[in-house]
Amino acid sequence: MRGAIFDVDGTLLDSMQVWWDVVVDFYKEHGVELPYEEAKEYKEMTMKESIPTIKNRLNLDLSFEELSNTFMHMGLKQYETTIPLKKGADKYLKKLHNSGIKIAIATSGYEELCKTAFTRLGVWNYIDACAFSSEVGVNKSNPDVYLLAAKRIGIPPEECTVFEDITTGIGGAKKGGFSTCAIFDETNADETDALKQLSDHYITGWEELL
Repeated sequence: MRGAIFDVDGTLLDSMQVWWDVVVDFYKEHGVELPYEEAKEYKEMTMKESIPTIKNRLNLDLSFEELSNTFMHMGLKQYETTIPLKKGADKYLKKLHNSGIKIAIATSGYEELCKTAFTRLGVWNYIDACAFSSEVGVNKSNPDVYLLAAKRIGIPPEECTVFEDITTGIGGAKKGGFSTCAIFDETNADETDALKQLSDHYITGWEELL
């Protein structure tokens, strides 16, 4: 492995519950109780997919940019103050960095939030490049965001490993010719068996790679 490409929410950051809470709270503010199973649907969506879906379901007269900014600011405080790295993530990133392995993130999230959290947590300097689903216009069932990340660190896909916590991401990365490593996250424990079958490697925590 010469390159490592990481998902952010649920993989490096213990943050997935935050986004479910944001979506559920937003629906509640508009008089709708969103069932847990429906909230989970948004995990696999890009912003370009989730925001129009929410706008249509709630019949909102707001622009994409207005809604996007609303969600970002709803999550911002927790990224600034409380969201932690998953245990051992900082040590693993440092290990890769010190070994000369190029590191990229590939995420459906917001650039500002990623940088805010990683800077606060002391690992931003380990990140060599970033790629965002909003740049490629498709979700992680496609390899595009991982291919963009690999391009930005200058390492071919076959020499990179993608680290993800959802089957959609693992499947998309494999389509791009990447080696894959899945990591357990409590918010999608129901995908554990599928992740084990689909990924090249499966870990329950970063300590296993130290």
